[in-house]
Amino acid sequence: MDEKLARIAALAGSNDEIADKLDKVLTGPNDRAYVVCSYADCELHFKGRCTIYTLLDVPRMKGGGPCSSYRKAEAAPS
Repeated sequence: MDEKLARIAALAGSNDEIADKLDKVLTGPNDRAYVVCSYADCELHFKGRCTIYTLLDVPRMKGGGPCSSYRKAEAAPS
């Protein structure tokens, strides 16, 4: 990850207001939050913007490999 992008993401994560809101929203053991950030370089500094996506009750992955329960699809008639 680019150093400036990591810095913008860290600043967003260290905001007390954001952390409190995430604590209220993410209450379950399978709740997740993803941070997507971008930044713009200016002549003397850089400025960034982050979006936080929350997913509630994400299903756990099943064991046995990703394709153990898939069926082969039949070919479509031509």
